[in-house]
Amino acid sequence: MEKGKVKREKGKEPEKEKIQQKEERNKKKVEKEKIKEKEKGKEEKIKEKNGKEKTGKGKEEKIKEKNGKEKTGKGEEEKIKAKEKGKEEKIKEKENGKEEKSKRNEDEKRQERETEKEKEQFKEKEKDNSTLIKIPLEPLEKNKQILVLGLDGAGKTSILHFLALNRVQRSVAPTQGFNAVCISTEDRQMEFLEIGGSEPFRSYWEMYLSRGLLLVFVVDSADHKRLPEAKKYLHQLIGTNPVLPLVVFANKQDLEAAYHITDIHEALALSEVGNDRKMFLFGTQVTEDGSEIPSIIQDARDLIAHLAADMSDQA
Repeated sequence: MEKGKVKREKGKEPEKEKIQQKEERNKKKVEKEKIKEKEKGKEEKIKEKNGKEKTGKGKEEKIKEKNGKEKTGKGEEEKIKAKEKGKEEKIKEKENGKEEKSKRNEDEKRQERETEKEKEQFKEKEKDNSTLIKIPLEPLEKNKQILVLGLDGAGKTSILHFLALNRVQRSVAPTQGFNAVCISTEDRQMEFLEIGGSEPFRSYWEMYLSRGLLLVFVVDSADHKRLPEAKKYLHQLIGTNPVLPLVVFANKQDLEAAYHITDIHEALALSEVGNDRKMFLFGTQVTEDGSEIPSIIQDARDLIAHLAADMSDQA
């Protein structure tokens, strides 16, 4: 009987083991599922994280795209503004150009009117002659004249009073036309002719130069800017006659800004007037009305009379 029990108990043991193995398998299965769930949860978290990152990147890209569009929009706006500004500037330039052109036209018309007025005044001067004229304006065929020329404002009329009338008389207004005077010496007459130095009258200089005994050319020593212009006209005049004597007066030496006569000699390039020509340079100044004639003017007057006599004898 006991043996039978033992056998039965032994038979029960395998069943127990089976149950235990089954339970272990179930536990392992449960553990595996738990591990899978954990891994799945991790994967989902990773995916969720990646999704968030992608979403973040997407947002960033959208923001960048938006900013790019905004920049593009701003760039286009700036281009449009620049274009409009350019158009406005062009319109302003055209308007300014029209205004300048209108001003130029007005200036040209005014200059033409002034020139015409000066010409009319010149013609009137020719008809009635100026206060100094004591001879007909047109030189006599046999008579030669001492021409007194130079730019306007140089002091030609004052020099003419010095030389011809032997007195000091300052002139304020520029000569508009001609000033002429004839003086008598012991054995002959001398005709002095001053022609205005402003632009309309310079064309007459060469016309009378062909009848000149000698040329007296007056410059303003203190007007530095106009010395090149004076030089140009002087060399044009003497270029037409290679032997005509030349007497240059560097006038207004009393002014503070006046060039010394050596500087005037250089500024007018008097060393280039030619070796065959008699040339003299005097420094003069404007003195008060009624004062005594400066000695240098008296010397210049005697020299001019001597030169004129020589040229008359040669003629």
